[in-house]
Amino acid sequence: MVLKSDDVNYLIYRYLKESGFLHTSYIFQFESQVHGAGSEQANVEPGSLIRVLQKGLQYMDVETHLNEDGTARLCTAPFSLVGKHVCSVQADARGAAKGAPHGGHTLVHDAKEKRAARVDTGDESESMDVDVPDADAPRGERGRRRGLLVDSAQLLRGHAAPVFLCAWSAGGVLATGAGDGTARIWDVARGSSVALRHEAGEAGARVDITAIAWSEQGALLATASFDGQLRVWTGAGELKQQLRQRRVPVIAVRWNRKGSSLLSAHLDGSVALWDVHTGQLRHELLRAHAGCVLDADWLDNSTFATCGNDRTVRIWRDGEPIKTLSGHSADINSIRWHPAGKFLASASDDGSVKVWSLAAEPPLVHTFAGHAQQVYLVKWLPRADKAILASASFDGSVRVWDAHNGACMRVLAAHTKPVDCMAFSPDGRYLVSGAFDKKVCVWSVKDGALLKTYLADDAVHDVQWAPSGQIAVAIASSHVAVFDPLSA
Repeated sequence: MVLKSDDVNYLIYRYLKESGFLHTSYIFQFESQVHGAGSEQANVEPGSLIRVLQKGLQYMDVETHLNEDGTARLCTAPFSLVGKHVCSVQADARGAAKGAPHGGHTLVHDAKEKRAARVDTGDESESMDVDVPDADAPRGERGRRRGLLVDSAQLLRGHAAPVFLCAWSAGGVLATGAGDGTARIWDVARGSSVALRHEAGEAGARVDITAIAWSEQGALLATASFDGQLRVWTGAGELKQQLRQRRVPVIAVRWNRKGSSLLSAHLDGSVALWDVHTGQLRHELLRAHAGCVLDADWLDNSTFATCGNDRTVRIWRDGEPIKTLSGHSADINSIRWHPAGKFLASASDDGSVKVWSLAAEPPLVHTFAGHAQQVYLVKWLPRADKAILASASFDGSVRVWDAHNGACMRVLAAHTKPVDCMAFSPDGRYLVSGAFDKKVCVWSVKDGALLKTYLADDAVHDVQWAPSGQIAVAIASSHVAVFDPLSA
């Protein structure tokens, strides 16, 4: 067994990045030089550092409570990574130990008891409490509640590292971005692609693709990379503009409605507004937020919103601030305008979703609380005559809310790990969710039924619905899956 500091540093870097500590991970990667050590080439699953610590903690627990004869002492005191452990043995536990063979429970028996206790008490340290059908339920009912498995999906191969992003154009062209320093534009029917390469610096080191976005008309694709470079490509994969600014990682890129302006949100709290036709920087908001800018969204061709880890949402018009929305108590991860512009929704690490209206005073309309952990993403049903939104959380669930009456309409629970991506179908009848548990779930918005489940070969980073009805899945294994949920 070889324990290398480069490997440890890389696991720490991945933990910081996956947990949303983007500024800290940015600084750590340069100080530790993790990208120069080669560790990032390994297919490291999300949450690897936590799993290693959990296994190490379990070993320490066993080692501490192991008797000389191979049995385990029954201890009711919690065991943690920090602090001195002091055993606490209850009287009935001691009695049970005396009556057991060899003076105590065997390690295997003890492990089974602990696992059963976690299930009985609802401890979520290893698994989440989800709606699992009863084994005695009729076969048809079990299939309806679990969703039929997708058995025919097309796998697109071309990336050499985890795929983080996917996006369909208005014309149905698929683009993807990965950790191998490339974005790709796909001919899905043929399974072929055009590689859009991003090189960083004179050494030509590859960098993660951090954002991709098609213009609303679908003629141009914007890509951003961790080295702070923003590029605009034609639908055929030709480089049209390379928008150079400071070398600060780009977190999000967004087109305005006309496709004339491009917004980029950065790790250092700045926001840049670009004229796509000339390639010129129109506005540079160096202190848009006190910390990292985590998301942005356009209301129209001149007004947009941004959010960050300073716990605020800010509204801008032509590069000038017009309103600041405060109320969240932790980082704000996602914001989206209602299709008709009536509301703005925000999702936060404080476990809540807030709905705002610029026409109301005060502007806060609703606070939706129900998720047990951080809310990572929020999206509106794509219908201007409705006010329904969905939120995805690290508690493994998706919740559907009605912004008119403030009610929770659905709780979609089938994932066993954090849900980090979701999308409504273009007609608003269905919703797809993806998670670290390698599952993609297709839901009926009308009744919350789980219709289909696709099992990927690794963690799912993004899911997007094509105008034609196909679903694209960005997978950590470097693959992209495409399937039709209504026929697969």
